[in-house]
Amino acid sequence: MHILIFGASGHVGTGLAQHLYADHRITGIVRSQPEATTDYEPVVVPDWVDRPQAVIDELRRLDASPVDAVIAAVGGWYVDIAMIARGIASFDEDYSSYLRGHFAACVVSEALAEESEALAEEAGRAHVRHLALNGVASVEACVGSGAISVFGAAQEMLIRVAEAETDSVDYRELKIMAPIGGDDRNDLRGGVETISLPAVAEAASAVLTRPAEHEISTQLGV
Repeated sequence: MHILIFGASGHVGTGLAQHLYADHRITGIVRSQPEATTDYEPVVVPDWVDRPQAVIDELRRLDASPVDAVIAAVGGWYVDIAMIARGIASFDEDYSSYLRGHFAACVVSEALAEESEALAEEAGRAHVRHLALNGVASVEACVGSGAISVFGAAQEMLIRVAEAETDSVDYRELKIMAPIGGDDRNDLRGGVETISLPAVAEAASAVLTRPAEHEISTQLGV
């Protein structure tokens, strides 16, 4: 498959590319050109959240092969003071980087599906598959990460509504129900178990290759 990753320069996106590139072609949407060599082909679109059509335009300019699947690994997380105390400006920033980013990725998937439909009859192409990554904060009220809990919960409904409203994209969500190994931001005191990046990549690959066998939202536990 040709897989397009949003958030390719982040810890999870980079790890997914590393573990998927041997079997798939990986293109990563990034805001700036990576300084080091990557396991994905970087496509620089600095303002892709504000202008998702720019992603389509840049892929056309590069004459990229048709995209089969999209992974949205955007948003990240933090631990800070209480959500209300952080203020509305911080809440808006979190919305822009998290839920708005996932919405923009869905817009790109819909546009890619429209282009694929033109090739479907000639090449027998399948639907575009869209996988949004989510975390445990979407099902638990995480103190200090409150806005991430709010937007994570909303993200699942975004994917469910998008799936209900289209026949051309297979929308799925993968909820990673523990910290991902190798991320130095994790507080692992007390023997907290982690999920490895290879396990996340394996689960993502399974959902993307066989979406019909998975619920709209699938949980990956330790």
